[in-house]
Amino acid sequence: MNIDHYAETLLHQGDLDHKLISPKLVTSFNKFQLQNIPDLPGRCEKMKISDERVSFPKNLTDLNQRAKALHFFANHELLAIEMLAAALLKFDLDETAQKIVLATIADEQKHFRLYCERMKDFGCEFGDYPVNDFFWRQLLKIETFESFYALVALSLEQANLDFAQYYKDVFIRLGDPQTANVLDIVLKDEERHVHFGIDHLASKIENSEELWDYYQQLLPYNFTPARARGNMFNEQSRINAGFPEHYIEKIKNFKDEYKIVNRKQWKQK
Repeated sequence: MNIDHYAETLLHQGDLDHKLISPKLVTSFNKFQLQNIPDLPGRCEKMKISDERVSFPKNLTDLNQRAKALHFFANHELLAIEMLAAALLKFDLDETAQKIVLATIADEQKHFRLYCERMKDFGCEFGDYPVNDFFWRQLLKIETFESFYALVALSLEQANLDFAQYYKDVFIRLGDPQTANVLDIVLKDEERHVHFGIDHLASKIENSEELWDYYQQLLPYNFTPARARGNMFNEQSRINAGFPEHYIEKIKNFKDEYKIVNRKQWKQK
């Protein structure tokens, strides 16, 4: 299978069997005609993007609410798979970059499966709750692979360095080592994914001191760097991912008028 046919399958087919096809099926990297990103990825009726707003659960002692939280996380992983597939089709990437994207897709598929397997233990299947497309709407605003990495690796996945650590600790306190272990796997993989983004953007600037300014220039319109932070600050994972010290200080102390920068530690009952 050529890489474009693989990406088209993940992006346009609506069922999970197709979304979770292994990148190992890609056997060729022949050139193909680049494609625009569709307004929405293909999803079957049960998994369709919804306008209905669903609040993230706060009482994770309740197993139904725990399943709902994992459903949120799983949708983020599925969107990541679809966004990475869209990147393969939209941007003229060399084979090395394509293979890095494929490796990341394999990780996101693994994460999605892990979340879904744990959700089943709580009596929940993917599609039982409405899902949103906020991440996808940001993708539609970008025009370069550098902006893609700024959005996905250095914003959404960087924030997940915080969220994965935070919820790992929450589930440990709740006596749920199985779910905590899933979050630990995700966290370690996210460090590597963020590193890919840092490495790519660093290749476009003269020195690491420029990374913060370059990152901000690449972000989609009306998308704040505050989105790259969670509800705690996991400095060690940022060091592990390879962020330069000055960048860590910038994102740690970043403030603007956007309310998300003032996230508080979310209390779990």
